[in-house]
Amino acid sequence: MGCIGIAGKLGAGAGLSPFLLLAAQVSLLAPLAGIFLLVRQGLVGIKPVSPRILVVRSVSGFIYFAAFYGALKGIPIADALVLESTNPFFAMLMAKVFLGHRVSTGTICLAVLAFLGVCLILLQHSAQGILNPYSLLALLAGVARAAGSVATGVAGRTEPPERIMFYYAVGMLVFSASIVTWEGALVETSSLWILAIPALLFVPQNLAYTIANRIVPAYLVGALFYSAIIVGVLADRFIFSTEFGIRGVIGMVITVAAGLGLAWLRSKESE
Repeated sequence: MGCIGIAGKLGAGAGLSPFLLLAAQVSLLAPLAGIFLLVRQGLVGIKPVSPRILVVRSVSGFIYFAAFYGALKGIPIADALVLESTNPFFAMLMAKVFLGHRVSTGTICLAVLAFLGVCLILLQHSAQGILNPYSLLALLAGVARAAGSVATGVAGRTEPPERIMFYYAVGMLVFSASIVTWEGALVETSSLWILAIPALLFVPQNLAYTIANRIVPAYLVGALFYSAIIVGVLADRFIFSTEFGIRGVIGMVITVAAGLGLAWLRSKESE
């Protein structure tokens, strides 16, 4: 996500629509996922068992990336990544409300700590007490990503992973391409290399994520995703010459520490 965040920031600087970036991002994944599904399942594999939950998965993915790319128009990559990385806490809340999962006292304490860090980051970008809408977009991305995680878990009960991935990619492509067509967005030749970055990176990212979830515990995969924030910090500092205020840095540290603490707690609970 760190490198995709760089592409989003470059796209924002070039005036590219977030929906155009998203359409480019899934332009390779959708056909490749379709080919993989046909090879593994044949034509019968196209038919979903739980179409509604697959739609929820696609919609949440679309909102996640559209909000994330939109947030990069107004805040640094690292801040956007930290705010969207609150998704495990939102996922925990959704799993509790919709699936009846148990939530421990330690998890609740870590969620409160993460919320504190988020507040510091939000205040970092506020002006005269008014919250920056771009920061709220990044937070919305976290909520949408959490909804997608819960939907993936539910869909996994009846759908194979390749079918979930196929409808996830196709849904996002249809939604984003429709909005790009409605916007009448024009792409200059000089901007094509920016669109190529998320298109080329999203396929190996999803492949690596799928493989990682098969060979290591899910909580460890989630913790490793925080490494994207390091990429974001370096990109902000050395590519986009962004200066971070002390309040935002403290907020980042608190939020990431809470996320890593949640990963550790899950590892103890799973033993």
